[in-house]
Parts: sequence; structure tokens; C-alpha cells
Amino acid sequence: MGLSCFFTVSPLLRKQPVSLLRFHTSSLNHNPNPSSTRQLQLLLLDKSKVGFDKLDDALVLFDKMLHMKPLLPVINFNQLLTSLLRMHQCSLAVSLFRDMRVLSIPVNIVTFNTVINCCCHLNRLDYAFSLLGGVFKIGFEPNVLTYTTLVKGLISLDKSVEADRLFRKIISFGEIEPDVVTYNTVIDGLSKKGHTSMAITLFRCMEKKGCEPDKVTYNIMIDCLCKEGLVYHALRLLDEMRHKRVSPNVRTYNRLIQGLCNLKQWEHTNRMLNDMENMNITPDVHTSNILVDAYAKHGKIKDAEDVIATMIQTGKYPNLVSYNALVHGYCLRGKMDRALAVLNTMRSKRIVPDSYSFSILINGYCKRKNVDKALDLLRIMPAKGLKPVVETYSTIIHGLCQVGRHAEARNLFSEFRNEGYKPNIVICRILLDGLCKNQCIDEAMSLFHVMESDGMMHDIQNYSIIIDGLCKSRNLDKARDVFHNLLLQGLQPDVKTYTIMIQGFCQEGLLDDANKLFVEMEAKGYLPSEITYNSIVRGYFQNEKYDQGYKFYDKMQKHGFSADACTTSMLVLLSTDKEE
Repeated sequence: MGLSCFFTVSPLLRKQPVSLLRFHTSSLNHNPNPSSTRQLQLLLLDKSKVGFDKLDDALVLFDKMLHMKPLLPVINFNQLLTSLLRMHQCSLAVSLFRDMRVLSIPVNIVTFNTVINCCCHLNRLDYAFSLLGGVFKIGFEPNVLTYTTLVKGLISLDKSVEADRLFRKIISFGEIEPDVVTYNTVIDGLSKKGHTSMAITLFRCMEKKGCEPDKVTYNIMIDCLCKEGLVYHALRLLDEMRHKRVSPNVRTYNRLIQGLCNLKQWEHTNRMLNDMENMNITPDVHTSNILVDAYAKHGKIKDAEDVIATMIQTGKYPNLVSYNALVHGYCLRGKMDRALAVLNTMRSKRIVPDSYSFSILINGYCKRKNVDKALDLLRIMPAKGLKPVVETYSTIIHGLCQVGRHAEARNLFSEFRNEGYKPNIVICRILLDGLCKNQCIDEAMSLFHVMESDGMMHDIQNYSIIIDGLCKSRNLDKARDVFHNLLLQGLQPDVKTYTIMIQGFCQEGLLDDANKLFVEMEAKGYLPSEITYNSIVRGYFQNEKYDQGYKFYDKMQKHGFSADACTTSMLVLLSTDKEE
């Protein structure tokens, strides 16, 4: 797509009314004195860092700049476009760039880089690459920032393979010589999108190209590896840093401590803390919060309390994150009184509980089957100036369903929608599951279809819940229809879905259908689970097809699965009958 084509379609990106871009010629001073020009340039420099307070101010200033004689240097126009980028007014920045080109206002590679960045933020990579073509056409040389911006744009749209290919191509063609900042940008983008292997490959590639990784590079890679659970690989990078005389900092250790805590490697975590002390690296509040959260989640409440106490003693005062983690720990252990005591401590220290604090408590009460207390907290939140999040409602709806109060769950879901919340697939799944388990299959089917009509694309989990509900309500024909229509919905049954249908067939004594589905499941590459085997073994035994039942039992054992309690009871009874 040529640059001229880009200009013709740019109104699609323009969100502001055209009237805002009129030239206010009557009110402009076309020939400002040097003092006012200097003031304007200082204003542009400042706003390029923070953006304008009001969008109209930027537009009026742009009009003024267009009519000044002589024109301000290109750097000042670039600063105005950058200020719009900082204000997230990317479509407007592209539109002003178009006006500059139409009016032959001078531009340079920085101008193009800024507008390419705007296009990437708008997820319009077609326009961004069109602008790259314009750079070549005008005769400018793209620089490191030009290509890095495009690579980041590809990564943000989850086109990491294309991003990696482009980056390698421009290096091999000698278009740019990336510095460590450029490599860090690309490696960070790849790691944040979960492309760990690509990030590692590029990390090693930069060394081969003679670009030495710095502290930032190592921190990115250590974070990436720890998030993937590859903590011991990350520890080897820490050793590599020391060997290359790259000093780790508190961020390096925080990432490693988080990774070790996730693996419950407490001794190694303590060694890391000692290591920090030996390196004269002072733990920060984030270090302490990592420890409080990990200890609390894994039942080491006393250790979590000790960390809080140490924070206070050393002048690193606990914050909202610290106390929320401690509240969560108490709630996980069912110690609601202690959790409330922490909440009171927060208030005494003028730390205001947030929506997450209340959501933690609500979850704790729901797990204790004290749904009324959870509902009380939900009602209190607006009075505290807090807005419940979707997860808060999901928790209480799940709690209501768990105690058989499905009518209240449906009412709360209706209230949730009336408050303007958009239901996500998780909250729908919770309510569907609750309705089905409470034998409210008609209400579940109604909800299922309402969500479909609202544009929700149900996944295989939601379909499995509906099929299970239909089977358990002895509506096998309807369950079979839903199962066979999965392919029409673009979905493939998984092991759980197959198992549910097999259980349904066995319950109705349709063992041939159950067996056919079992064979189909294996033919499609789905390995039956222990639940699948136990279900079909019991199905044959319950229908007095003992030979076939024992065949599946033998097959189950060969695959390393065991009989569950129900199947074992049947085997014992059959064995007793044989002896008698």
C-alpha cells in the first residue's frame, strides 16, 4: 500500500470532529516576537514529556504553529505529535501528520517514527508499514527506533514469529546495528507474550553479534524463566552475571525470590536473602510483599506475620498489598476473625481497604459457607466508595449455588447485569454449573441461550456442563444432540466431554453407544482418563455385563489407572458373590 493511499484513508482513524481542526486565522499572531516564540518552544518541550491538560489546547497550538512565519523547526512539530501520543490521542496525531504533509510542512525521520508508533498503538500495522515505505520514498534512512517500533508492534499483536523474522532480517542485511537497548526491547516483548524460547535464542544471538547483555537484559531473562517455572535456569543466569561482572540489583533478587517461593523452596529463598545481605543489596517493600504473599498462601502465617513485623522495625512500612496478602492467608485457613482483625489494623494505620480487600473476605466467607456474611460485605462496598469487580460477584454466585440457593444466585446475576456489568464466560460457567448441579436444567438452558444471543461464544467447558446436566436429568436425547452439534460450533469434545457422554449412555444402559464413543475417543487421539475407565467399568457391571466390564478393568490397570472407591466396592461384591 503506497503512502498516498494511507493519506486517503486516514479519516478512518480521525476520532475528533473536523471542526476542531479549523484554522483560527483571525485570532493568530502570524509574526510572533522572539520572546513569545521561545516561550512557545519551551511549552512544547514540556508538553512532549507529559501531554497537554486539554486536547483543545493542543489543537489551537497546532493551528498557531501552521501560521507562524517563519515556521517553527521540525523538532517542535515532532514535540506536539509526541504530546498527543502521550495523551493516547494516536488517531489525532496521525490526522495532524496528514495535514502537515498536505500543507508541505517539513518532516524528518523522527516525525515518521512518532506516527509509526501511533499506528502500532492503534493496531494498524498495515498503515505503519505503509509509512515505512513512505520513509524510503522520501529518501530518509530508517533508524534503529523505526525498526524497533515496528517489531514491538508485531509483538503486541501476537505476531512474534514475524517480529523475530523481521528483526533478524534487518540485522543480517545490515540495515541497523542494534544496541543493548534495542535488544532489551525486543527480548522483553517476546518474553511478555510467553515466547520464552525465542527470547532465549535472541539473548544468545546478541552475544554472538558482539552486543553484551546488561543488567536490564539479565533481569528480563530471569523474570521470563521464573514465570515459566525454570527457576534453576534463572539461577544459572545469576551466576553468569557475577562471572561477567554485571551487578545484580534488588529487582534481580525479587524475581528469583518470587520464583523460588512459587516452588516452595524456602531454604533456597533464605539463601537468596542472605546473598542480598552479603552483596549489600537492601530488600525493598516489594521483596517483603513477595514473602508475605508466599508464606500466607502456603499456610506459613507465622512467617508472614514475622515479615510484617520486620518491615515495621526496619522502617519499610507495610502497605495495602502487604496487608491484603495477610488477610488472604487467614481467609485461606478459615480464620475469618483474624482476617477482620488485620482489616482493622489497616484502618488504624490509615490504610484504606480496597475492592480486592473486600473480595478476599467475601471469598473467605463463601468457602466457609457463610454466604449471608459475604452478601453483607457486598452491600457495604458501595457505601465505602468501592465498586465490586466481576470476580466478587462470581465468588458469591458460586457460594450461593454451593449451598443450594440457586434462585438467589440467579437474582444476583440479574442485579449484576442491571448494574451495567458485562458477564464474562467465567461467571456464566459458574452459574450454569450451579444451576445444573441443583437440577435446574431448564433455567440453565435458558441462561445458555440468552448468553449466546448476547454474543457470547461458549467454550467446550460450558457445553460440557450443559451436556452433563442434561444427562443427569435423564434427558439423554437432548444431550446427544448438543454433543453432535459441537463440531458445527467449531468445537472439539475433550476427554471430559467424552467421559460425560459415556457416563450418560451407561446410566441408560446403552453400553454399545458408550463403547462406540470410547473407541471414537481413542481413535481421535484422546487418552481416556481414570474417570472414563471407572465409568465404563461400572456401567458394564451395573448392567450385568461382567465379562466386558472385567475386560475394561484389565485395560484400565494396564494403563496405570486404579479403581475408585465405587468401582472397588462393586469388585468386592462381585468377588463375594463368586465365593458364595
